[in-house]
Amino acid sequence: MKPRALILCADGSEEMEIVIPLNLLRRGGVEVTLASLAPGPITGSRGIVLMPDAVLNESMRTDALILPGGLAGVEHFLRNELVLRLVSRHFEKNAWVCAICAAPLVLEAAGVLREVGAFTSHPGVEERFHANLARKYSQERVVVSGPVITSRAPGTAFEFAAAILARLQGDNVVETVRKNVLYPE
Repeated sequence: MKPRALILCADGSEEMEIVIPLNLLRRGGVEVTLASLAPGPITGSRGIVLMPDAVLNESMRTDALILPGGLAGVEHFLRNELVLRLVSRHFEKNAWVCAICAAPLVLEAAGVLREVGAFTSHPGVEERFHANLARKYSQERVVVSGPVITSRAPGTAFEFAAAILARLQGDNVVETVRKNVLYPE
């Protein structure tokens, strides 16, 4: 059975942080669903229109839940109780919970960051995290801590996607995908 990933999206989500993981995970044999908070297309942070596969619902379960950044999109996630419940539920079930750029703010709101040893985010939102998380904050491009993967920005989206793919399909699949897209090691 193929591993499954669910990528959330909303108006204002960062397109690179959606499309790069979506593309690399599908290349690596992962069944990926792009789910929005409302029906219809979304307009990303750079004005690119994307058509999600589904509307997020309570029954969605996955091996990896992925939240892109883009501050406006993250603000939508933060105001959505279903998103916060799904983040908590997936973390409690030891599914991979993955967030890039500003999206680790959603992990904090869902109570997940209290439980990890380290995390990262876009430097522009570092000051928004509660002070008691400062000792856990890392400058690394990608941080894996327990079942949580965090990353910094659109420029780290390939590394972020590779870290998720490695956990779902193994390093050999990551290496094959890396070679096929000519992404350097």
